[in-house]
Amino acid sequence: MTADSTTHRSRASSRRENGAKRKRPPRSRGTGRADSVSRMLVELGKEWRSDSITLADLMLALEHRGYGLLLILFALPNLIPNPIPGVSAIFGIPLAILSVQIVLQQPHPWLPAWLGRRGIKREAYQRVVGRAAPSLTKVERILKPRMPAMLEPLTMSLIAGLCLVLSLLLVLPIPLTGMVLAIPIVLFGLALVQRDGFCALIAALLGNAAMIFAVGAGWAAIKGVAAAVPG
Repeated sequence: MTADSTTHRSRASSRRENGAKRKRPPRSRGTGRADSVSRMLVELGKEWRSDSITLADLMLALEHRGYGLLLILFALPNLIPNPIPGVSAIFGIPLAILSVQIVLQQPHPWLPAWLGRRGIKREAYQRVVGRAAPSLTKVERILKPRMPAMLEPLTMSLIAGLCLVLSLLLVLPIPLTGMVLAIPIVLFGLALVQRDGFCALIAALLGNAAMIFAVGAGWAAIKGVAAAVPG
């Protein structure tokens, strides 16, 4: 083997290695945009073919994503001004059931069959998700994995217990409280999806404030009705 042949092979090998390096895809520098909540929810509405979506269908489509995405989805309609009539009662009950399952540290979410048969029109789903997606995207940009202590099983159970109370308050016809009660639940869901303990802490603080506000608003409404009743 001559020196020229050896040099030629070395150069060819070097060119192949450089070409392989150029073909490698760049590393992602984001905070998990591939698993963006807003993107997943929008794509689900686009891919659905039937005219309505039952809660059981939503559970089946999203259960592999865990509790976080389901909490966001079921709380999201309450964040939209002029929401769908009766939406708080429709989604408040599954939110309460999911919260109980997190408290009990159940590995997989589920809903009773009688509740799973209830549904929402595809157009209504797309309208709600489409209006909420820009705000969700903005929030997700500042989320990142941190403060893991806030996502330990015990801490998660405590926050989920608070979400249970908020969910039950959502079911009640208390005026002007739907958005206030839903925001902490959505934040807790985002914290679970993005593993952001600081977001979970904010959800817990806002949840306590929302609970106090809703109880006060409910008590004021009861007193107002009692005062309006003659005798």
